Amino acid sequence: MLAERLVAHRGYQRHYPENTVLAYREAVAAGARAIETDVLLSADLQPVLYHDPTLTRVSGRRGRVDARTLAELVELPAHEPRRFGDRFADARITALAELAEWLGARPEITAYIEIKREAIHFAGIDACYRAIADCLAPVAGQCVLMSFAHDIVAHARDRPSRRCGLVLDRWRDHSSSELMALRPEALFCDYRKVPARARLGDLEPELVLYEIDRVELALQWFERGADRIETFAVGELFQALSRHRL
Repeated sequence: MLAERLVAHRGYQRHYPENTVLAYREAVAAGARAIETDVLLSADLQPVLYHDPTLTRVSGRRGRVDARTLAELVELPAHEPRRFGDRFADARITALAELAEWLGARPEITAYIEIKREAIHFAGIDACYRAIADCLAPVAGQCVLMSFAHDIVAHARDRPSRRCGLVLDRWRDHSSSELMALRPEALFCDYRKVPARARLGDLEPELVLYEIDRVELALQWFERGADRIETFAVGELFQALSRHRL
């Protein structure tokens, strides 16, 4: 089923605050079997689910994520006030350890864990990797570590049995010998960067294209050879695609 090839981008982000357990729980309830989350580090080097380096958009606060400890961050809202007002005022910033616990009870779910460049710049490659890998150790088999920063993917690849993926800044990078030497399990790319003549079926890694929220566009890319579609609108696409097969 095509619907099973969807990845919930930051959870069911269209209707719920992104990167929260609520958004992931609702994504799974809507049919998702794969999720994606962003990870930054707190001041005391603890991983949290967060996209922006600053707290303004998601939490309505001033300052940076990496300027506060984990204990401080998990008390802050993650309710996206500009989008939702006070509707999700009880939502809080989620620690990666909490997501790992949630995943442990759902072994059928694959989680793509995007390590943000800001986390690497803040802590360095080794400390950043260790903090995230330690949290995910109980569910490592369900998780694919990925990043735009390919040096941390190379670092992770040196560890046994670590599942890894790459996010491409440019489509042409997918064929570089340096990147292919990393043997990524998955390649993520903005669908708008993929050339019209690209032969997607020739790729060895799984290809995940983002950000797609229209069924017609999803079907076009599946027909061209995309393995998965990453979307903010996982529920809507799941319902539409559940009636199609290729």
